[in-house]
Amino acid sequence: MSERRASYNQIAQQYDRARPKYPASLFDDIVAYANLGAGARLLEIGSGTGQATLPLAERGYPIDCIELGGELAAVARERLAQFNKVKIINADFETVALPLRRYDLVYAATAFHWLNPATRFQRAHDLLKPGGALALFWHRPVLTDVSRDQVHALQEVYRRAVPKLARDYEPPPSPHAVRTEYDKLIPQSGLFGEFATRKHYVLIEYSAETYVDLLGTFSDHLALPAETRRQLFEEVRALIDQEFAGVARRETVALLYLARRK
Repeated sequence: MSERRASYNQIAQQYDRARPKYPASLFDDIVAYANLGAGARLLEIGSGTGQATLPLAERGYPIDCIELGGELAAVARERLAQFNKVKIINADFETVALPLRRYDLVYAATAFHWLNPATRFQRAHDLLKPGGALALFWHRPVLTDVSRDQVHALQEVYRRAVPKLARDYEPPPSPHAVRTEYDKLIPQSGLFGEFATRKHYVLIEYSAETYVDLLGTFSDHLALPAETRRQLFEEVRALIDQEFAGVARRETVALLYLARRK
């Protein structure tokens, strides 16, 4: 898993270009839930290129951002250079020295699943002030009639070109039914009291080329042999251009978990 985690650092610019941003309303939910005042201190786990840092930096919060990948951190520093309250720390969240009980909010965007399951909740808990908030969020694929035909057609491409990935790309659930293991893992940790979820529907239209650019940022695709990956991407491009008039529609729910430190 560590190799797949590190693979993002090799494609920092592509990751920044291709990955979908989170809706502004998601950050509104975080600020409201955590009751973040002007003096609140924030810690971001796995800040990547700063996509989820910027919306909170623009609100004026001091943010310590921990990012393992040096290239990703460099992109984030450039993006956030004007915000003197934002500090990008190129380090491993699981070992970096940080002051305990310092932060009003600890958050992670598409990163928390890479951490050690045995210690990650305790680590976040210990860094939060009593009553501080944890926010974890990811884009999760969902399915409606908007994208149904394309999803099924793409699934056939995966079955043919990369059977070992086909299972992971089965048609996703409807927006109201999307869930992850964190629905249970956060309460089961015993470290957080109040617990809530928020869902934000996102529809993005891609060209064939920009959709393949996005696929090229997924760790399971990066782990494929180069020739297998090339052939898969050629088939995906051809499908979108020939069957769907050059427009790929991808539906996700920005799934947000919120919890308060006991």
